[in-house]
Amino acid sequence: MSGLEMRPIGEHDLDAVLQLTNQAHTIDGIPEVLSMEELVDDLTTDNARMDTDSQLAMVDGDPVGYVHTIYLPSEVRLERCYISGLVHPAHRGAGLGRALLGWGVHRAAEQLRSSGSDLPKYIRVDKYDFVESAHRLFARLGFQPIRYFDQLLKPLTDLPPVEEATVEGLNLVRWNDERSEEVRRVKNDAFADHWGSTPTTPNRWQSIVTASTTRLDLSWIAVNSGDEVVGYCINSRFEADDVLTGRRDGWIDNVGTLQTYRRRGIASALMIRSMHGFVAEGLDHAVLEVDSDSPSGAPRLYRSLGFE
Repeated sequence: MSGLEMRPIGEHDLDAVLQLTNQAHTIDGIPEVLSMEELVDDLTTDNARMDTDSQLAMVDGDPVGYVHTIYLPSEVRLERCYISGLVHPAHRGAGLGRALLGWGVHRAAEQLRSSGSDLPKYIRVDKYDFVESAHRLFARLGFQPIRYFDQLLKPLTDLPPVEEATVEGLNLVRWNDERSEEVRRVKNDAFADHWGSTPTTPNRWQSIVTASTTRLDLSWIAVNSGDEVVGYCINSRFEADDVLTGRRDGWIDNVGTLQTYRRRGIASALMIRSMHGFVAEGLDHAVLEVDSDSPSGAPRLYRSLGFE
């Protein structure tokens, strides 16, 4: 492509990358408005660096696409590296997406090999199913669809009474920073049998709980009679999306219980407490994302609570 330049994303590019992303999302019909804080979170986590793990495509000096990788080291089961990015719709079909994704695949493979482990290694991409141009590109570079995740929505009306959000023998309490490490361990146990999941490291966990969109003040944990954390519900708020969706959504971002405590109503009780907290915050809908084939039966639980 004439006039094409590719280089790492720099801090001085962030405004342009943000504008590019939101323009593309609008044209593609993606119901998300990225904020600057979210963009910085994505590009500068403990598992991603702009100088080594990103590329910005410029055509005649204008940014038209980008790619970046997020490598999640693991010592068990498997290792993953995610590739994310986009090309402005006006510049698709000229090979730019293939060049960016090709760079991402090469960089992801380097990162995976750097561990030196014998664990299975996977490069992953994801996109809304209706962004057909992305899926065609993925297929051309050898990616295959293997898992589907659903986004579910519930109006915050006709909620079960908060008094019903109890579990015999357990206390449901608001988030406590001093118990964050305990919650991380519960999270790792809760998701140990989920597809493609690996234990979350302390550094990665810190990135999650301190992200600009995480609302620990709206989050809950479940504690047993021995004062052990056995469940949690971490919630988030994406205020930038409000103008686009016409709603004020609270996100139930991550909910789990120890496997030995499943099917006791802990997750639903934590979610009900969370949704009452959303209402008190002035929000009008709850949103979550779930593996459509979750082994924990989560999709059935969420629909029983009125999510669609």
